[in-house]
Formats: sequence, C-alpha cells, structure tokens
Amino acid sequence: MSAPISPRHADRLVDKLSESVLFRDLADRASQHRLKAGDELLSEFLWKSTQSQQQDALNSKFIQGLRYGNLDPTRFGGYMVQDSIYCYYCKGDIDIAATKATDPNLREFLEQRSKSYITYYEEMFKKWHIIDASGIELNKECKDYADLEKNVAETMDPLYLVVALIPCHKLWPWLGQQITWPQHDFGVYESWVTSNLNPCSQSYRKLDKIIDDAFLVGAIDKEQALCVYRGCMIGEATFFSSV
Repeated sequence: MSAPISPRHADRLVDKLSESVLFRDLADRASQHRLKAGDELLSEFLWKSTQSQQQDALNSKFIQGLRYGNLDPTRFGGYMVQDSIYCYYCKGDIDIAATKATDPNLREFLEQRSKSYITYYEEMFKKWHIIDASGIELNKECKDYADLEKNVAETMDPLYLVVALIPCHKLWPWLGQQITWPQHDFGVYESWVTSNLNPCSQSYRKLDKIIDDAFLVGAIDKEQALCVYRGCMIGEATFFSSV
C-alpha cells in the first residue's frame, strides 16, 4: 500500500489551477511582453538562486538516511508527526490567502488545497494516534517554516503564496532524482519515497508558468518573490536537517 502523499505537492490540484481562467488570462497578457536580452524567467532565477539550500536538503540526515536505508525509524516517525502538525497549521494560512484572493479561480484552488491538507493531516493523526494537535510541540525549524508561510498569507498578495508553494513542488522530485529513484532499494521507506519523492512529478512546471507570467505582467516583484522562495527553500532544508 502506498504511503500518504503530502498535499504540499499534489499534482491534481495544480492541474486544476493551470486550466483556470486565471492561468489563461496571465498567459494571454504575458504573451504581449518579452524578456529583455540577457534576462531569464523568474522561475529559473529563483531556482538558480537557491541551489545552496537545495544541496542542504539533499545532504540532510533525513534524505541521506532514506537514500542509504539507515534512517532511524524514530527520526522518521518524528518527521511524520511534525509534518502532520505543520500541515494542520498551514491549512489555516491557506484559508487566510483564499479569503484575500479576488480571482475566483485562485480562490477555488486555495480552498481545494486547504481541503487536501485536512484530508492528509487527519489521516496522519489517525496513523500516529494524535488526538489534539496543540499537544504536539513543533521543533524550531518546522515552526519557523510555518511562521514564514503565515506571514506570506497575512501580509502579501495571494499570488505570493503560489510562489511559496513551489519550493516543495520542485525540490522533492529533484531529491528523488538525486537519490536514484526508482532504481534504488529504499527498504522499509520504499513506499514513502516512491509516493513523495517521485521524480516524474511535473506539477511545479505549471506553477512556474503562473509566476513567470505574473512577473512579466508586473503582478509579482522579483526581489519579493526571491525572499519568499528562498525562505521556503530554507524551510524545506532545515526541516529535513532537523531530523
């Protein structure tokens, strides 16, 4: 049986957003703009600017433990519990961004993602016998990550929450490639790795296209996007390293 797939990179919801009026409208408006000579797409700039954090995630005890099959089961369990609580709190942040979204397609996407977080953490709560989320203390790395996303939801345009979602969508398949999935035998962690670090996942490409188009039409600021993106990539790396 496959392990629960984290809602932080659920392809189905991204597919729905990319087919929306918002996606098509941004693409139509962006087609009237061209990058200047020497410029690069925002998504490329953000990914290149966070290579150090990507390597930190790859070199983390959690990912390397999965890679070589020697991850302490207690540490794996600790990460799963922390991740379920993280999703519990981030569901509220997504709700905040959804209420601020003026575009109905973006709002619907965020509302559906919120529901997927509920489904995931409720399943994880059942598996790990968690009755009350408030009884679980988040470690500093996980709390800092959750607080960052809360700040994005509360203080920025909802499009920046889309920016915040991309590091997970893009990093996890890349990690799967780096640890030689699917040729490698991950032992007891095989189900989790193949479900969550699947290098065939392409959802990030559609989110990349949305922020690229939004940048071209002036709806997203490059430096502000980098601040959000890098912060979330750091969050991914430090969360893995905290195990």
